[in-house]
Amino acid sequence: MQRNLPHIISQATSAPLLLEPAYARVFFCALGRESGINSLHIPGNNESLDQSDMALVTGDFMATGKPQARFYQVVNGIAVLPVTGTLVHKLGGMRPFSGMTGYDGITARLQQAVSDPEVKGILLDIDSPGGQAAGAFDCADMIYRMREQKPVWALANETACSAAMLLAAACSHRLVTQTSRMGSIGVVMAHTSYAEKLKQEGIDITLIYSGAHKADLTPNQKLPESVHADYQQRMDEARKMFAEKVARYTGLSVDAVMATEAAVYDGQAIITTGLADGMVNAADAIGVMAEAINSNKTGGTMPELSAADAVTQENQRVMGILVCPEARGHEALAQMLAGQPGMSVAQAKSILAAAAPADTTSTADRILALEEAGGRETLAQTLAAMPEMTVEQARTILAASPIAAATSLYDAVMALDEAKGREELAEKLAVMPGMTTDQARDLLAAAPDKSGNAGLSMNNAFDAFMQSHSPDPVSGGKGHSNDTETTLLMSIPGTSAT
Repeated sequence: MQRNLPHIISQATSAPLLLEPAYARVFFCALGRESGINSLHIPGNNESLDQSDMALVTGDFMATGKPQARFYQVVNGIAVLPVTGTLVHKLGGMRPFSGMTGYDGITARLQQAVSDPEVKGILLDIDSPGGQAAGAFDCADMIYRMREQKPVWALANETACSAAMLLAAACSHRLVTQTSRMGSIGVVMAHTSYAEKLKQEGIDITLIYSGAHKADLTPNQKLPESVHADYQQRMDEARKMFAEKVARYTGLSVDAVMATEAAVYDGQAIITTGLADGMVNAADAIGVMAEAINSNKTGGTMPELSAADAVTQENQRVMGILVCPEARGHEALAQMLAGQPGMSVAQAKSILAAAAPADTTSTADRILALEEAGGRETLAQTLAAMPEMTVEQARTILAASPIAAATSLYDAVMALDEAKGREELAEKLAVMPGMTTDQARDLLAAAPDKSGNAGLSMNNAFDAFMQSHSPDPVSGGKGHSNDTETTLLMSIPGTSAT
């Protein structure tokens, strides 16, 4: 931009100026150098400056005295860095604009805030569905590195998914609101094929290339299966890298992160899953962070502990999780949480409180209720009676055992010793509704065989049968006959209705 020095000089001299004395000294030194003035006299200090002196004053001001522009807002000692829209590798801007935030801008603002003596902590105010993988992991690693110098927190306000989830995970503390959305720890890639469109338009594109994979992702043809398989493997590896980073930053296990299957969680479910540490109203987030820093509760560089103090603190953390009221009925989950490095008692309580109620069914009952126990009831009862048998062990044993052949009522009745010589009656009893093997045995025993011999007297058999199968006597009312048993008795030779 061309400057009109004569005009500037005319406005700055022979006219009153409202300038702070130190800045007035710098201003006239700069103006004198630009306009070719050989010397500058400052009466108040009885100071005379030549060209080299004026250059030195101007240079010092530009190097140290010029206030540096901040690319963030500072509230209560907290630098608030907005992270919004699509995340891209090299946006070339410090702040978000046009619906995008650059990883380069995030890193630059973080470095400036870490160096700012007025900043006690940094809050990433995130509202982003994610973006490019390129640059994301380096940016997350820088956040993870700088959180050792000053506390770096993340607020999901309202969305922090995929690449934004990666950045949030790298922070020392993560806050969500009632309606926040976090997660999507996965990778996606799209390929567009114009092959059919080109064919319809009668356009034939010939690719001339060297290198077998040079044209793998060309949009001029459908994606070959071999190329699809290759890039699927790359996506799987990228997802694993993503999960490993989140696990390292948060203290969760890699298996736990992978088990989310790139799901997106809302509100309290984010905390339950272990992806966030607490819930706040977005308007209170800065105050919560400032209070935590002032009380030296969490985040950032803490005073170093002695080995003994560190052991004591760790024991208190573990015992606080294992013996808290929320751990009752969830002992296994409590032990798993206590073994997670960095898992606080408050976090563990939140997860335990949200866990499903513990199953109070005994191990024996659960073994007997297994689907694999069907047709293997005797074996299942034996396994259930073993003191140290687990449900999973029993399931494995039962599944490997043959199912006992089911015996039909007909076969059971016909196989009775009492059915010999009474086959015709046995067949009738075997197909009678409501008949049991024991009932058939009693009736067959009382009936004469083909030779006319009866194992028991008919009266005694009848009495025994009625005694064992009749309901208790009742007083008053009208008697009710059992139609099934009456039919049975009437089918016995020698029995007549009375």
